[in-house]
Amino acid sequence: MSSHREAELRDGRRASLQEFGHAGDVVLLLPGAGADRMALGLQGRALQAAGYRALSLDYPGLGLATGTLPQDVQDLAGYAFAALDALGVGRCHILGQSLGSAVAQEMAMLEPSRTASLILLATWGRQDSFLELRSRIVSLIVRQPLEDRLAMLPYFMASRALIAGLDESGGGGLGLRGSRSVSDETMAHYLSLARDTDRLSRLAHLRLPCLVLGGERDLMTPWEYGKEVADAIPGARFRLLEGQRSSHLFHYELGEETNREILNFLRSAATP
Repeated sequence: MSSHREAELRDGRRASLQEFGHAGDVVLLLPGAGADRMALGLQGRALQAAGYRALSLDYPGLGLATGTLPQDVQDLAGYAFAALDALGVGRCHILGQSLGSAVAQEMAMLEPSRTASLILLATWGRQDSFLELRSRIVSLIVRQPLEDRLAMLPYFMASRALIAGLDESGGGGLGLRGSRSVSDETMAHYLSLARDTDRLSRLAHLRLPCLVLGGERDLMTPWEYGKEVADAIPGARFRLLEGQRSSHLFHYELGEETNREILNFLRSAATP
């Protein structure tokens, strides 16, 4: 079982988190753009079952979190640390997916002594013309009427197999709105945060255990970008998940395989 937690931050904002487990080493979970704290629920439950305490964060304006939207990825990293401070959490493992992986990188560079390890899913470390085009396309999609948005986004982010299952079941969307309605402006704002500056050269200064997972068929963030990140961080491991379900949402579509890689890594990077 998991439970919802709220925490009062020093600046007056209230953080919203989902807590999986109440004991063991802490793993902070950071979802992708536009998603809420339950987007990494499969990982939270697997971590809890393995004896970890996982804390999955809502970003301001998403899920049940309120307050001023972050100015950039660095600002969001500071917000995440403020939420940990409010809960009395010091050093922890940090797992981020897509935009959350960029935030995780920034957190590790901002306060390396508080970062026990990094787990980066569907990540990247630099901006180029392809990723700029990707951001523009998705920004156009999220400004469509809600019904059209939920119909189009999965085709860009999920596998054909998952889409077919949704069509057959009559299901719509993949929880991409979070637990409450997200405005077009808020969604576009978080997508714009992905257009940040290059981090590859700064990542070379990190000295910590790191696992990078990429999806063979990720159209949103091709796996080669994650391989660059792993190559930039000394000693980082890279693992490519393959098959028809290895989409941008491989953490969901290949949940068991993803969780197995995460848990094996955490065991090897156990906090002293």
